[in-house]
Amino acid sequence: MPSGHKAFLVHNLNDVDLLLMHNKTFAAEIGHAVSSRKRVGIIAKAKQLGVKVTNPKAKVTTEA
Repeated sequence: MPSGHKAFLVHNLNDVDLLLMHNKTFAAEIGHAVSSRKRVGIIAKAKQLGVKVTNPKAKVTTEA
């Protein structure tokens, strides 16, 4: 990746916890089959733990 991180595929909230000790080396990449409701939870948890997410805006839409 251009940022220097290695991609780690995440499918649920427990996968984000695995990156807690390795947040400088790995970045979370949310799987394509993850629902938008789970994506919001994963993004919030990653932000709380200081983990970079490579695709935070995918499938997460907001109504204007």
